[in-house]
Amino acid sequence: MHPIAIPQTSPDRYISFKHALNLRLPDEDTGEWHFLSAFFDEGEFTSSRSAPVAGAGGLVDTTPSLSDRGVREMSSILAAQEILPDDGPVYVANHYRAIADLSMLELKDCKVPTIANNRAINAWLDTEEQVNQLVTEYLIPLRSQLKKTNRQVFDQWIATVRYE
Repeated sequence: MHPIAIPQTSPDRYISFKHALNLRLPDEDTGEWHFLSAFFDEGEFTSSRSAPVAGAGGLVDTTPSLSDRGVREMSSILAAQEILPDDGPVYVANHYRAIADLSMLELKDCKVPTIANNRAINAWLDTEEQVNQLVTEYLIPLRSQLKKTNRQVFDQWIATVRYE
């Protein structure tokens, strides 16, 4: 098995999405369901995959509404798993930020999130307090980045996000 490439990151360009959902700090109680498949490829050759990034130049950029909230340096966590970046620190979204980024992937295209739907959110987070924190601190601020029609889709979707 070979580790995937870790791109250069910063507090405003960071690893996110499902890859980030598979990383956690020692004091966190979520994550690591599919760590091997997210960060390693089978085979004899070096992996051609790279961890996906959000933020400046990434698949989505939620920094206008969230700044660097929920982005933390995790190079020691990756190094402990023998995943070494080429150079420098490795910034990764926490679970809340990764879910917000997954949501924005579809919201920016005026689509109701299907990847980060309520069922998935409740699989990723364990308590009502966590879901409430996600909604108030990470999802509601995203609305400010959306245009009129996208905001209507957001409003319909956010009303469905709750702890179950």
